[in-house]
Amino acid sequence: MSSKLGTLCIVLTAIAFGTMEISLKIAGTAFTPFQLTFLRFLVGGLLLMPLAIRDVKKRSIHLDRSDWGYLAVLGLINICFSMIFFQIGVNMANAGLAAIVFSSNPIFVMIFSYFIIHEAFTRKKAITLVLSLIGLVIVANPMAIIRSGNIGLLVSLAAAVSFALYTTLGKLRIEKLGGNVENAFSFLIGCVFLLFLLLFHGDPIVAGIDSHTVWSLIYCSLVVTGFGYLCFMKAVELTGPSNASFAFFIKPIIALILSAIILSEPITVNAVVGLALILLGCTMAGPIEHLLFRHHAIGEIEGRENHPAWIKEDTESPLVITISREYGSGGRNIGKLVARQLGIPYYDTEILNLTRKEHPQTFAAWCKDRKRLLGPLLTKVYDDYIHYASGYESKQQEMFRDEAEVIQGLTAGKSCVIVGRLANYILRKRPNTFNVFISSDPDWAIQRIMLREHVDADKARKIRNHVNHERRDHCMYCTDSYWGYGANYDLSLKSSDYGVVKTADLILQAAQHRLTISKEDINPAADHNAISTPAAAAES
Repeated sequence: MSSKLGTLCIVLTAIAFGTMEISLKIAGTAFTPFQLTFLRFLVGGLLLMPLAIRDVKKRSIHLDRSDWGYLAVLGLINICFSMIFFQIGVNMANAGLAAIVFSSNPIFVMIFSYFIIHEAFTRKKAITLVLSLIGLVIVANPMAIIRSGNIGLLVSLAAAVSFALYTTLGKLRIEKLGGNVENAFSFLIGCVFLLFLLLFHGDPIVAGIDSHTVWSLIYCSLVVTGFGYLCFMKAVELTGPSNASFAFFIKPIIALILSAIILSEPITVNAVVGLALILLGCTMAGPIEHLLFRHHAIGEIEGRENHPAWIKEDTESPLVITISREYGSGGRNIGKLVARQLGIPYYDTEILNLTRKEHPQTFAAWCKDRKRLLGPLLTKVYDDYIHYASGYESKQQEMFRDEAEVIQGLTAGKSCVIVGRLANYILRKRPNTFNVFISSDPDWAIQRIMLREHVDADKARKIRNHVNHERRDHCMYCTDSYWGYGANYDLSLKSSDYGVVKTADLILQAAQHRLTISKEDINPAADHNAISTPAAAAES
């Protein structure tokens, strides 16, 4: 039942937001941009306030002075700049085209995120940026703007850029405050700013509302701003942010079609091609990258450094061994043997249990989200767009971040062995971390899985392939690097060649050698001299 209700909320959100530009254009003939923006966000903020108050009480959120200042900045940027620009742009331009231009805001979120919250700029994001900008230029058609002198789409672009800044800044405290609190309070604070502007300029506040104009005002305020956000928040609660934000993907398509039906605006080739490129860039950058660079992409972990023992004293950063492994390769048993012989703690599923204890809300939401995914294909295709369009992180990313926090706490000044959890990536900048990847021959792994799971060979093979596929996808999703790629590890071994006990011994030998390595041992010039000396002796 909750799944069906969640899907209904997604559809209603898309319809409410998809008709936004049309209703704003109609209402914009009776109200000034400042007046209409003030009224609709005042209603929207009041409708969201009960949800915000519920979250404040439920999560024991304490709003200090810096939080109020932060919410004021969000309200100023969103209401007083972005939404005013948006209303002016819609009034001046084609409503369907304005919707497409505004839907490009995720690409600007990507840019702002790089500078403000220091999100990595990857090759996949570069593809998104290029395709989306090309689509934006096609939709806006600069030559047509120059010929007509109508800058409505440029004003809509300013709205998209400022909304992207609002979305990016919203990420800074969304974990603490939550979406309901950020939206409700920033809406109302932004309306207070607008009220002062309206009073200062002597602009109307409620004037112009009559039996003819009240219906467009009600629709803009109650349906689009209020009901639309309520449906979105309910969809987030029922289906998770990733699925709920699918509404942002189909919104410009709905707007383009309905603007043609209701406002008789033409659907041009430029609009269709531009929208397709923007959505393609925001959703399919990953597959496009794989297609273009499959023979050249290395998948090495970005920012990984070589950390032999001489970088820091052992007392500051004792040795930590991370073990990544194929399913059925015996990696867990090997890790336990290594930890036992070194006399240090071993962590595997314990990390998951600690994350559940320290971050119960994230863990519960992650478990809930896993059961309610629309499907792996939709999740992969839309997650990037959703992250930038709505400001929400997927529960998978939140869980990964919280697990990283637990792992960093466990390894602060302590030695241990960690199996799985992408610990090699999380600890990529930690000195004296020795990263191992263990693979095995498929038949050897299948035999082990058959014995452990009490299944036949076909079932064991399917289990192995499924788990390895999940691990590979999880690694790429969270780290933008390839699972099992040799350059990301200090040692790669096939346990089927040596057996579990000998593989553990080899890891110990390599790790102990790593502790005694010197700068001279890894100096390329020294290696060259060592190679050339025998030849020189022979010549003499």
